[in-house]
Amino acid sequence: MRYLPVHVVILAKDEERCIGRCLDSVIGRGFSSIVVLDTGSVDSTCGLAASYEAHGVQLVRIPWMESFAAARNRALELFDSVWVFFVDADEWLPVGEVEKLFGGLSALANQPREDLAIAPVIYDVDRDSWVNEVPRVFFASGCIEYRGEVHEYPVVSADGDSPVRLHKLNFTLNHDGYGREVAVRKRKTQRNLALLSAARERDPENPRWLYFSIRDGLPLHSPEFLLQACNKLVEMADHKSSGGDRTNAGEYLRRALPLASQNLGFHGWWSEVERNCVVLDELDGECSPDAQYLRRISDLWLGGLPDSSLSELIRIRKDDRIVAKSTLCPQGRHLDAVIAAGIEARYGGDEADRYRDMCAPWDDMFFVSSRIRMPQAELA
Repeated sequence: MRYLPVHVVILAKDEERCIGRCLDSVIGRGFSSIVVLDTGSVDSTCGLAASYEAHGVQLVRIPWMESFAAARNRALELFDSVWVFFVDADEWLPVGEVEKLFGGLSALANQPREDLAIAPVIYDVDRDSWVNEVPRVFFASGCIEYRGEVHEYPVVSADGDSPVRLHKLNFTLNHDGYGREVAVRKRKTQRNLALLSAARERDPENPRWLYFSIRDGLPLHSPEFLLQACNKLVEMADHKSSGGDRTNAGEYLRRALPLASQNLGFHGWWSEVERNCVVLDELDGECSPDAQYLRRISDLWLGGLPDSSLSELIRIRKDDRIVAKSTLCPQGRHLDAVIAAGIEARYGGDEADRYRDMCAPWDDMFFVSSRIRMPQAELA
């Protein structure tokens, strides 16, 4: 089969753990070139990448500019009028997926390409979750650039930073860079929060940076910071945001409120949690599954889950349409966890374990492996 010209770019910094795995997954797969763009590794990453030179891998070193967008834009400057496929060093392309990529690009051959961004399915093997709205494949023609110090996103810079035209393509990248051990060793939380602080200072009216600041530093933030951030997102949701981000302020608010409410509830700020739940119901236009989750956690924390509330939660869990609206877990794992906690409080641990055995595990500020973090005596 003759493939379209597609060039792979792998961003890397201190990735000796996984750079070989990443390269092994893309060499010999029909790509026109493979470039490792190193932004200042001090471990053996560069040596490992250089050892693949015989397989056509090119190592390019650039200084770290305190911005992932700047690094990706530098990579795009290396190419002209070709498809560029960004792969992170902690990702790898499973066998059989490259054919889906090339086949999908061939099917798009007659579409305008200058503003087109292709999003694969990125599967997080540690969290057993996936996203399919993060663009990774572009036609490098000078029209698309990245914005943002971290959690960067592409825009059509040739059109005044307008949103890219997103096409979701059914091919998969595996990812494991945010497992606890790796994240702690590479200090990813501290790195991201510092970069997000710079992004908020540079672009204070962009809701993206507030949302990711909440998400990435959730256990570390004070309730006061989270209330201020959520109030700012509420204000932003009242007007159309700009900057070329495909996600609007209202959606960032939907995603932020359930996260911030975990921290608030953990610190006992349950009245603020309930106010957030009201907003979530309003945003969904009906019963929000995440609001229901938070309210039932409040019941457990403050004295016990009434039979009527447990029954209502089970009813919601059975409604796939409602569950799919969740921004915490569209698969409903968080609802399963709180249902199991309610069963344990009422019927005992054996019954709860039977339910847990049928469900995928859930972890957040309230649960670890679907077991509530509170002392069991508080659930009586």
